[in-house]
Amino acid sequence: MGRISDAGGDIMIEVKEPKRIPLIGSLQGMYTVFKHLFKKPITVQYPEEKAYTPARFKFRIFLSMDDCVGCTLCEQVCPNLSIRMIVVERNNPHNKRNLYPQVNFGTCTVCRNCEEICPTEAIYLTHELETARTRNNFFYSPEELEKTESEVKK
Repeated sequence: MGRISDAGGDIMIEVKEPKRIPLIGSLQGMYTVFKHLFKKPITVQYPEEKAYTPARFKFRIFLSMDDCVGCTLCEQVCPNLSIRMIVVERNNPHNKRNLYPQVNFGTCTVCRNCEEICPTEAIYLTHELETARTRNNFFYSPEELEKTESEVKK
């Protein structure tokens, strides 16, 4: 039984807590376990089996360095500063400042803002999902963004 009083202590209200039967909670838990016990599991043994990915799912950022004009719009629109423009010496008549995006996949939320704002469609997302790396950083240089993940790992 609990008591509630106001700041002055004038009014006292008694609150009755409902009586609980201890066995009911245990039975409800056992019912939930038995209900799911004979259903097919929804987990997937990942390396051996690939999970279903929807057709509209896109994850890996790619860059066409020939189409990039170095406008820095992708860097400006990135909400968590995952894209940083760096200088890469490359003979590209469209990109006179030699600025290309470098992406940190450790902080990228795949919001697709960079893809939407790019005026030349040089930066775009693809269906490539498996981007596990053995090195400690998640920064992809412009040269690595231009390659597929299997080419980057070599």
